Amino acid sequence: MIKQKGQTLLEVLLAFSVSITVLSAIILGVVTSLGNAQYAKNQGLATSYATEGMTVIRKIRDSSWYNLAGLKDYATNVEYCIDNSLALNSISLGQNCVTRGYAVPAGGIFSREVIFEHNSSSCCSDSSCAVKGSKVTVKVSWTDNKCAIGAPYCHNVQLISCFSNTDSKLAP
Repeated sequence: MIKQKGQTLLEVLLAFSVSITVLSAIILGVVTSLGNAQYAKNQGLATSYATEGMTVIRKIRDSSWYNLAGLKDYATNVEYCIDNSLALNSISLGQNCVTRGYAVPAGGIFSREVIFEHNSSSCCSDSSCAVKGSKVTVKVSWTDNKCAIGAPYCHNVQLISCFSNTDSKLAP
């Protein structure tokens, strides 16, 4: 009988350790799934914020080509932030839109930046183009607990588009 009591205790301890291992694996799976769901949600939001930013630039271009071409570009070390009111706010290249008060949404974790490259050769598919377009990059970045310390905004979505002069008319 003494042998059975010791063997039963050993079986209970083994069953307990197996149960803890299974529960730990389930908890780890749930936590990983929740993190992936949050990342996918943030990526979807960032894509919609980038699309909204590109729409703002399209409206500027549609109002007048000279309004778009008059904006400072990458060569002048200027980029722009688009805030909740959908206004362009210029900052020096490399500055952070969120720390400057232009987080999207207000108080949020997203930074929406626009970089212009006027007369960009990458916007002209034909090397003989007389007028080159403006390359516009809308970049939405965000941070989460997966970003390294000191490296905020480690995730981003970029939309790149080329705009041409719609104001010019061909002479007959």
